[in-house]
Amino acid sequence: MDSTYDLINDSLKDEPIGETDHFIWFITYIGIVALIKREKNYETCSSNVENEANKIGLDITKEEKEFLKIKEKRLFLFYS
Repeated sequence: MDSTYDLINDSLKDEPIGETDHFIWFITYIGIVALIKREKNYETCSSNVENEANKIGLDITKEEKEFLKIKEKRLFLFYS
């Protein structure tokens, strides 16, 4: 596993900053992570992630978005 994945995985052990219908939200050294809570398809999660970020006061519209799989975890990483 590379160091990016290690940093993200370590941050997922910290207290989340919020929780929405489909995601648990974390702050990492790299950016904001939206961890997918349940088995959903990529399209559903991708289309919901920005709206759900707004529900907890996050504006991620100008951030780069990347989908990652780290072991069994699926998540979106938002960074500048």
